[in-house]
Amino acid sequence: MSDVIWVLSCLVSLVLAIAIGRLWSGGGEESEDATPAPTPKARSLRPSSEADRSERITVPVPQANTDSHEADTPQAPVAEALPRIDFEDDEEVEPTLVGKKPEQRLVIQPPAFKILYDVDAADDEPTQAKALIFVSARAQTDRGLKRKRNEDSLLVRDDEGLYVVADGMGGYNGGEIASGLAVKTIDDAFTESRFEGVPHATIPPRASELARAIQMANVAIQSRAESERELTGMGTTICAARFLARKQRLYVGHVGDSRLYRLRNNELSQMTSDHTMRDYGVTGADAAHLSRAVGVWPTVPIDVIVGKPEPGDLYLVCSDGLTKMLDDDRIRETLLGSTDPKRMVDALIKAANDSGGKDNVTVIVVRVDPPAEAPERAA
Repeated sequence: MSDVIWVLSCLVSLVLAIAIGRLWSGGGEESEDATPAPTPKARSLRPSSEADRSERITVPVPQANTDSHEADTPQAPVAEALPRIDFEDDEEVEPTLVGKKPEQRLVIQPPAFKILYDVDAADDEPTQAKALIFVSARAQTDRGLKRKRNEDSLLVRDDEGLYVVADGMGGYNGGEIASGLAVKTIDDAFTESRFEGVPHATIPPRASELARAIQMANVAIQSRAESERELTGMGTTICAARFLARKQRLYVGHVGDSRLYRLRNNELSQMTSDHTMRDYGVTGADAAHLSRAVGVWPTVPIDVIVGKPEPGDLYLVCSDGLTKMLDDDRIRETLLGSTDPKRMVDALIKAANDSGGKDNVTVIVVRVDPPAEAPERAA
């Protein structure tokens, strides 16, 4: 009996050993008829090529299980190529922003209205090797008797034959800033020989330079007013005379009610026309208000007067502080009262103040002489 029991215990031990071995080796063999499920493939974001393999990484793609008990069994990874993306989830990354493009100032060719003052200046003569005239000037600006500050500015450039009067307007010192900025911008343009915009086809090239310099002043004033709210609405008149000695030509750029006069053969004539609301039929006190000013709008129409200066001529560039106080006859008499331009300037300002001095007064007297009477200079 004990022998039978021993045999049975040996058989049970053998069966248990076989069962444990099967479990340890992986749970038995699969059926030959079982068809494995297809392995899903990872999609690539770009075509695979030999050239870009070094730029890729491999990630494991899990295999499908055929038996339920294999869900907890680790499977060998299958390598598949994916594009490399250098990004850390926990890394602080600044968001992508759309940058603001720097504002580009629009360069505008100003409207220029040609006014032929002298018939014999119709043709733009070629530049001569030597000067045909000699031009010199004297100038002065005065606050007057009623104004708290002087909002006029002037420019005298004998080397360029350029003479400018600007009469500013606007509160909070805006007039003073506008006229000063206009004169500086024009001065810089001629110093640097830099004139923005396309040359005009309807006026001589040197006249176009003057008109474009005035437009540059227009932009400079408006830009300053836009950046400083208290200067909104500031502007200035401009009367700029440019003499070309080797062409014997005069080009005048004019906006507003500052004026240019010519005294020739003892006769005084006003070469410019005031730009006021009177031109539009306005009457009364408002008629004297300006219809054009530099710096108020993005572009400004500019009168370009073309003349032919002659030896013996006197030219007067002035602000309305003079013409409000003195009529044309009084201006003529004062100019004829001396042969020295400096004394003419002083006498005109004194006469304006003696008549009330209600506004700032600015005066430039330009004398034209034969070239033999002075050292030659560039046109």
